[in-house]
Amino acid sequence: MHERTAALAELISYYRAQGVPEDQQMLIAMLREAQEIDGGALTDATLAHIAQAYSLKEAVLRALIRRVPSLRAAEAPHRLEICRTCKQSAALAAEIERAYNVQPGGVSVQGGFSLHVVNCMKNCRFGPSIRWDGELHGQADLALVRRLVGR
Repeated sequence: MHERTAALAELISYYRAQGVPEDQQMLIAMLREAQEIDGGALTDATLAHIAQAYSLKEAVLRALIRRVPSLRAAEAPHRLEICRTCKQSAALAAEIERAYNVQPGGVSVQGGFSLHVVNCMKNCRFGPSIRWDGELHGQADLALVRRLVGR
């Protein structure tokens, strides 16, 4: 994960010197390179990082993605939500992030899911709790996530 973050920071710095965000063609070129770093599709986390770095709205970047055929936003067929209330959930979230190279708000290209950290799921005594495509699972661990993801 740190390699991806470092590569993205280097990319942002380089393109800032090239005139991004004022030069739209350079912005598109940067998005293409960021897409390669993300494994073929721009994740929500990458778009948020770029938008923040250049003081842009994410909607501007998404509009460019829709307009430029070679750009793709990552889409996940599955949604994984994890409760952020207890320490057990925080530890599980960290394991998931490492195992699937994903950050909250992002999409795991290798796992085919988006990761979302949410408020209390009101299932504390069976925690840590996750929701996979809307279905609540208590006493969750990385093994359960691997079964749900299918790897």
